[in-house]
Amino acid sequence: MKTAILNQLAEAVVEGDEDLAEELAQKALDEGVDPYEAIVDGLAKGMVIVSDKYEKGEAFVPHLLIASGAMYAGMDILTPHMNVESSGKRAIGVIGTIEGDVHDIGKNLVKTMMSASGFDMIDLGHDVPVEKFVEVAKEKKADLVSMSALMTTTMTNMEKVIEMLQEEGTRDSLIVMIGGAPVSPEFAEQIGADSTHPDSMVATEWAKEAVSKLAPAEERWSEEKISLGKVKYREILSKKKVKGKTDIGLETAKQIIADFESVAVKTKEEMTHIDRTLAAMADKKVDRLPVYPLACGSLRKFADVNYREYATDINAFVESAYLGSKYLDTDMFVGLIDLSATSADFGCKIKYPEDDTPSSEGHLEAYEQIEVPEVKEGTRAYELIMASKAATEKLNKELNTPFVGFHEGPLLTLTQLMGADRVLMDMKTHPDVVLEAVQKCTDYICQVSELFFAENACNALCIDNLWSNNVIMSEEDYWKFDGKFVYEQHIPIFKKYDQPYIIHNCADAVHFDTQIKKFGTQLYSYAYYPKLRSKGSQNYADLIPKYGDVCCMMGEINPVQFMDNTSEGIQKVKDDTKDLLEGVLPVLKENGLQSKYVMSTGCETPPGGTLTTVKAMVDVVKELGPDLQKQIFG
Repeated sequence: MKTAILNQLAEAVVEGDEDLAEELAQKALDEGVDPYEAIVDGLAKGMVIVSDKYEKGEAFVPHLLIASGAMYAGMDILTPHMNVESSGKRAIGVIGTIEGDVHDIGKNLVKTMMSASGFDMIDLGHDVPVEKFVEVAKEKKADLVSMSALMTTTMTNMEKVIEMLQEEGTRDSLIVMIGGAPVSPEFAEQIGADSTHPDSMVATEWAKEAVSKLAPAEERWSEEKISLGKVKYREILSKKKVKGKTDIGLETAKQIIADFESVAVKTKEEMTHIDRTLAAMADKKVDRLPVYPLACGSLRKFADVNYREYATDINAFVESAYLGSKYLDTDMFVGLIDLSATSADFGCKIKYPEDDTPSSEGHLEAYEQIEVPEVKEGTRAYELIMASKAATEKLNKELNTPFVGFHEGPLLTLTQLMGADRVLMDMKTHPDVVLEAVQKCTDYICQVSELFFAENACNALCIDNLWSNNVIMSEEDYWKFDGKFVYEQHIPIFKKYDQPYIIHNCADAVHFDTQIKKFGTQLYSYAYYPKLRSKGSQNYADLIPKYGDVCCMMGEINPVQFMDNTSEGIQKVKDDTKDLLEGVLPVLKENGLQSKYVMSTGCETPPGGTLTTVKAMVDVVKELGPDLQKQIFG
């Protein structure tokens, strides 16, 4: 009887049946099955089965989320009846997505797997203030803190949490684990985290082993240990604070301006920025490949404005785009402000930090609340379009630099509006409701793009179609819940105005066939994560042979590296840029192409970062590009 119940509990989780999981959990109690055994050999076993299918590409994120719902439903019945002596004390983990970042899918998967493995996980949610991690960890005498981020612009907040733990004297009282697609082992080591891992199962196994080696909580969290911790980190923190008083973005901007103005004669290039960019997209002859690190918000430092002003004040935005493009001499500027402009107009509450990217602060409670707004004065999208128009006029007239407008696609808008994990689960449980909501978002997205073109508010328009990802959802589901809407309703607007369709997608394993070949995309901005290559992340050597005949690719330098203003950090950016340039050009030639690539970063450089690294990338392309172009193409 016990074996049958345990197998049934596992199957309920695999099927994602919450009601059945609750019923079987109660049956296990009634039949005298040990609650801990029912969780470990029943519910958790089912979660492992689903996770294994996920790792093999046989299941996707919605399946994991639904299965986790069934697991938690059963655990809610069983946990209150657990015998602590027989099950052992559960390790306590505090988990959340870092402040400024609303992406919580990866965080939820890690939480689920760790809960299934015996951790008592305290989920702080997304956009978690740095202080909250420290407060809750101390209150609960936690064994582990786990932080995640998808946006490179928010990753620096992870270091702030670690610094606060050091300041409080509690850093050595627990393990710190970080994660997210852009997070690398090098970044983890740099900020003082204990570890990072590419997937939830590996992270869970590592965390179990690491926590098992900790001293008892009473010893680690004693006043004596905390006092010693404060002393231990005092000198380290004092050095950081002195360094941290300097606004590195502003200081490096001033230095770049001074250097620029001191040079009486500027180097004259053969082509203008606009001509070079257009030629590359058309695979025509160029003097060198175009270059534009996705340094959007960080360029506000040239205008000495904070991020709130950059995001909400037209004059501040235009001046940031103009001065940044002028002093760095980039081949374009992308008007990326944040990923919440369209969701804000649907009624999603947005917070505007002084010096960080705006983000959704809350979601709508019900899909029924979604009503399609009109793009008009006072809406966030209208303000974005007018700011883009002013910037386009100034950059085109004074610098011959193209301006690329930017806004979110339909499914990304919906996930910002309702929450990604909820939408992804509802795709399986309430698909018609989600499809109706995506249609409403599409209606608005089409309005926004139409007005961009009607107002001549950009030279080209880039759309963030994030959710094309072969780990998050199948290609069939992506087509059903986003691709079909884009292809049938959104792309025709670009064709109407004879505009190239451009995509930015910093996901790690994209459905490239759909987003490039099916859509007919002409410029694709992508990220490359070497640690996720086995999952489907691809670089220029993979992409140019497959899509170079259709599309100009744009990527892929790691944007996190641009935070490091040391001589070693700057040299690293230079070396990686040189390697990319020397790697791309021969691959272009091998595939019968000569210029169809834009040197860039895989995602936006952090807005609080240094600008010397951005300049380093641009300078390397300008210095080496012309000679390499001639050597390889004549």
